[in-house]
Amino acid sequence: MQSVLKSDLFEDSIYQKKYSKDFFTGELIENRIEINSKDVSGTINETQLDGIFMVNKNIIAPRGYQIEVSNDFSMFVLHFEITGSYRYTPFERQTPLLKVKDHQYNMFYLPLTNGLLQYTGTPRRTLEIFFTSGLIEKLVGKKYGQILGKIDSAIEQEKPFVFWKQPRPITPELGRAIEQIIACPFSGQLKKTYLQSKITTILLDLLLDANGKNNLDSTIGLPKSDLDSLHIVERYIETNLNKGLSIPELTAVAGFNSSKLKRDFKRVYGTTIFKYITKLRMETASDLIVKKCLTIAQAAHEVGYSNPQHFTKAFKRTLGYLPSELKK
Repeated sequence: MQSVLKSDLFEDSIYQKKYSKDFFTGELIENRIEINSKDVSGTINETQLDGIFMVNKNIIAPRGYQIEVSNDFSMFVLHFEITGSYRYTPFERQTPLLKVKDHQYNMFYLPLTNGLLQYTGTPRRTLEIFFTSGLIEKLVGKKYGQILGKIDSAIEQEKPFVFWKQPRPITPELGRAIEQIIACPFSGQLKKTYLQSKITTILLDLLLDANGKNNLDSTIGLPKSDLDSLHIVERYIETNLNKGLSIPELTAVAGFNSSKLKRDFKRVYGTTIFKYITKLRMETASDLIVKKCLTIAQAAHEVGYSNPQHFTKAFKRTLGYLPSELKK
């Protein structure tokens, strides 16, 4: 299995990489590429797990950039565009096979890769997860076609296949999982175990979802427009945790009245809006205390609490322990 990437980003304008079969390996393999060309700077971090190859890019490119890519093997790609914009156009096509914009994701299958990758937006942050049918067989069994029919069909037809016609928004829950993967604080075998578990869970959920086996949206019974509005509210909450976030404010974001918002939100997310907001605030504060080394008062302020004592009580009530225990 080999990839060839051609771009001015790389030394001598070419980057070649060989992989073990189906990305299987018994060890954690990591590689960091520093980019410092005329118009593009940043880092590309590669991580190979057992059956999974992960690439995290953090790039500054005001004018965008592009890469010609060629692989001699078939693969699946789960692409998260955290910030920026991405498109892949096979050389035999006039139009892109796939487009993914800021804060979206999609999954696709390529029997062979031979085309142009184009990137815009700055700063550009992405997480890409590559795997093959070998990993699917390991996780689900050789008769995975009974459960993952779309995947089985894509492989049999040997044609490129995009799982969702429209890229999906990265939900706050998925966004937190992505950031935990990118910022994994561990090393060695513990890092491998942690990342393998996190990524496998995400893959299985999305593979089942794409095949209609775990699709919450399809069973809720709400119109797609209402679900899209709720997802917008969800993202608004995540990006405005330091604000008051009143029901009138959220109904304006959703575009429907407060009764419908409260009823449908609980129907989709399984809890009330205020409980959802509180839990998200406490989880975010926990991350800020542990990973960013913020004080309890600073973390409280970042998630909308002006009184640290009120924050501490809400933290204990929500997560079951005091925030001070995170400092031990």
